[in-house]
Amino acid sequence: MASLRIMDSDPGKARRTAEAVQRALEASGEVVVGNVSVVPNRRDGGARVFMEVLLLEAPAEPGNDDQEVTVERADRPRPRTRRALPRGGRGEVGA
Repeated sequence: MASLRIMDSDPGKARRTAEAVQRALEASGEVVVGNVSVVPNRRDGGARVFMEVLLLEAPAEPGNDDQEVTVERADRPRPRTRRALPRGGRGEVGA
């Protein structure tokens, strides 16, 4: 999940900006917004707003799916395997 950080030296402006960004993201069907947190800046009295953003995967178009299907049929005989050498023990050559 990606995250956004919005910072401003004015904490009210940081919150209003974050709320506007959150509304815009929530209006989009491409992302989901989660875990919004406001953290005060210790140095200048401002604020940092963090929000997580999850990109939604686009639905597959009809007829354009990437699935592979394998079907095994019980009514077909299995192919016979061939051996490279005949069965049997090692006999003497030329005997």
